[in-house]
Amino acid sequence: MGNVATVARRSKSIGTWVSSESENPFEIAFVKKERICLRESFQKLENPKEVIGIIFIKILNDIAPELKKPFGVERSSTAAMPKMPKLGKHIARFADCLDQLTNMIGNTENLLGAWQLARRTGRAHSRQIFLEKNQSEKRNYFAIVGNTFIDEFIPYLIDEKEEPNHKKRVRFASPYSVAMITDVWRRFFTILVAQITESFEENRKKHTYIANQKDKLDIKSAEINERNKSN
Repeated sequence: MGNVATVARRSKSIGTWVSSESENPFEIAFVKKERICLRESFQKLENPKEVIGIIFIKILNDIAPELKKPFGVERSSTAAMPKMPKLGKHIARFADCLDQLTNMIGNTENLLGAWQLARRTGRAHSRQIFLEKNQSEKRNYFAIVGNTFIDEFIPYLIDEKEEPNHKKRVRFASPYSVAMITDVWRRFFTILVAQITESFEENRKKHTYIANQKDKLDIKSAEINERNKSN
């Protein structure tokens, strides 16, 4: 834990990934074999969406219960949570996002597309009212999710944990070591959190600026109307 919580300020190399528009972090961080490892280890999961759901429920129950209300599950049982509309859609979108990212990074080699998807995800979250009001450096919800996935998702990829309803099947020896899979996914989640957080903050500042400009125009318009009335 903690390796993505201070990602933007702790490491110069990660800092350049975040701030430089000319350098693609997914291209810089991984060699080709590591990119393929990312994709193939993800594909090994029988039901990644179910695993992702388990991890999000852990976050809501044990780590950030204040997120239950914006996800609409504050009165739901643990068993019912994944079936609730908001949380269920979010789990599905996150599973699809990981599938797309790992495919673009480790299969089609569309590294620019992967970078754009990560940034687009940050922009999309900037329209969430709860995050717009509560996301901060001290309480970085993207880092909370990233750290939890490093701790909880990677064990499924390296066979430390079995998926729910796991079906016994012939397993072939992985061409990648446990250490390599762990390292690649740690770096992946670290970069993903950094990109989402940076993009989120940029767009939140834009929204704040636009809102402030609108308030100034409204005040000026009201003052003009008052002067016209008095004349």
